[in-house]
Amino acid sequence: MHNLATVIKFEIIRTLKKPTFWISVLLTPILVVALGALGAFSQIQAQSQLSDLSDKKINFRITDESKIISPAIIEAIGGKTAPASGKNTAVEEIKAGKLDAYYLVPKNLAEDTVEIYGANSGLAENAKYSSILSAMLKSSSIETVDENKIIALNSTFRTQEVIYKDGELYDPAAGMIAPGIFLVIFYLVILLLSNQMLTSITEEKENRVTEMILTSIKSETLIIGKIISLAILGLIQILILFIPTITGFLLARSYLNIPDITPLLSNIRWEFWPIMVGTITLISGFMMFTGLLVGISAAVPTAKDANNFFSVVILFLMAPFLLSSSFFATTPDIAARVLSIFPLTSPVSLLLRNMLGTLTVHEGVLGISVLTVSAIVTIYLAVRIFRYGTISYGTRVSLKQVFTRK
Repeated sequence: MHNLATVIKFEIIRTLKKPTFWISVLLTPILVVALGALGAFSQIQAQSQLSDLSDKKINFRITDESKIISPAIIEAIGGKTAPASGKNTAVEEIKAGKLDAYYLVPKNLAEDTVEIYGANSGLAENAKYSSILSAMLKSSSIETVDENKIIALNSTFRTQEVIYKDGELYDPAAGMIAPGIFLVIFYLVILLLSNQMLTSITEEKENRVTEMILTSIKSETLIIGKIISLAILGLIQILILFIPTITGFLLARSYLNIPDITPLLSNIRWEFWPIMVGTITLISGFMMFTGLLVGISAAVPTAKDANNFFSVVILFLMAPFLLSSSFFATTPDIAARVLSIFPLTSPVSLLLRNMLGTLTVHEGVLGISVLTVSAIVTIYLAVRIFRYGTISYGTRVSLKQVFTRK
């Protein structure tokens, strides 16, 4: 194992020099920031346009049979009241370009339809007619209806929830943030590195360079070096993803009216048990999936064959969320417990239940023990598969070859 550091250094530097690595890492935060900025800009523009439309004065007439709209408000925005008999005259004036709009507000708004007639001003501008009517109805209602009733109907009242668990004050959100970080990191690392794990060996097999490497380095040293380098690259990717995201959030918070989350962050609970479970599960789960994917990479002849297994990996990663009702229940059912023990689904299942606070001590110890043993076995098998598969060109390695050869 004396060449282990050399292998790790070589794998990391070689990967960092690849443009595809940086493209795959930076593309996600760039897209998230770009889409977020575009969405925020569109929202601001839409709100500004709606505000302008509702404040814009137009030449209109209105027949208010409901008697809700205040005459003062109608006059303030350039309108005039008219009897119901004047509907046809108003419509003809709109057609002739002498009038912008006519409104007929029925007596019973719950059962009858409000009629709006307007002159075409373009697809976006035509929305002003409905906006103006809504503004008039809302402003007039505020004048006559008790403010508390309006707040109750619109559900705009402020609330303060105080939740107790086991006789003590409990904040569910604050308790989920710290363990939830491990779940996010696990997903990001596996999704970003899975393709590289699958092709880490097949590319060298296709280039026929592995046998030359193995003349100076033991197969165990090479495969373990690759696994450790993948773990370090995963850490680098996480730092690249989180640092720009946090920086962008701090810079854009004031411009995009993002709520202040400082009180929430100050209440985050960093408890020993959830942090320990998250750390061990993250490391063991990563090592198990890395050993599995590297073993597949060594067993198949080409990178194309290795990529066929990517969808299977994604299926196991998403399985707990496909059965989310089992996990989000107050007491997880048998499906959640089974997925917490089955090695290929236990990393996400354990991290999810750890975040939700439904993972008991004995289930956590059992799940972590099974996962840790599975990680060791998977890496051991990956080393054996690599030993015989890395020089098998054009054919797949069978399990018989792995277990019968010494």
